[in-house]
Amino acid sequence: MKTKLAKRFTNSVNLKKVFFIFGVLLLLNSCTPQSEKLYTEAYSEIESGHFRIALDLLEKSAAIEKDDKKRNKALVEAARIARFEIQDYDRAIRINRQIILKSEDPKQRLLAQETLAEIYFENLQNYSQALNELLILEQLISEAEAKEKLRFKIAQAYFLTGNPSASFEYIEASLKSPAADRKNFLKLKAQILVSQKRHDEALAVYEEIRKLDADFFAKENLYIATSTVFEEKEDYASALAYLEKYQSFVNDKAYLELRFKRLQERLTNKPLFKGRRK
Repeated sequence: MKTKLAKRFTNSVNLKKVFFIFGVLLLLNSCTPQSEKLYTEAYSEIESGHFRIALDLLEKSAAIEKDDKKRNKALVEAARIARFEIQDYDRAIRINRQIILKSEDPKQRLLAQETLAEIYFENLQNYSQALNELLILEQLISEAEAKEKLRFKIAQAYFLTGNPSASFEYIEASLKSPAADRKNFLKLKAQILVSQKRHDEALAVYEEIRKLDADFFAKENLYIATSTVFEEKEDYASALAYLEKYQSFVNDKAYLELRFKRLQERLTNKPLFKGRRK
């Protein structure tokens, strides 16, 4: 009899413990803010590869989150998913603009502005809007090296939007700065000169780059680019001579052979060329 009563008592105690633990968990769960629940649920969806669902949950979490850091964390992750996982660039732009408008963290706002410029420039190739975002960003950056990298992008954007004069102004100003990546600015300068049919000036700039950094010159296929400038001048003999001189630095031998063949044909067919048949 005593044994049965002891068992009943033990079972009753264990049951009370179970109900107590359940009650505590329920209480804790009820005390967890809805924003955090949504955030946790979003990460479960991310782990399952359900990125669109996760994106919706993160935006809902951010919309009701009062804490600035937690809201930014949700928005930054949402922007990342929109841009890289599902390539919804319009949505990524909208989310980054929310960060710029709502974040109390200046570094976070700066990163969001940088991301906007990257999306317009790299993902959408909307160079006009990219230029607008880059010009805003230029006012926010003070560190010399970072500023010169940004100014290179601005010069590119001006060129790509049909404003080579403005691009030239940025290039010339940056070439005076010790923080600038000189060879990249010179390469862009040469490209602009070629587009304006200023071939001799372009050739001089290409030669400056070659002397400055021969490895960069070869890596960027500027031996071919230089020979193309001679070709555009209709100086096929110089184009051939240049390629023959530097052919060991051109990695794509198949393309090099095609260039040789093309230039030899154009040289042969050029009016007043001595070897041309009458």
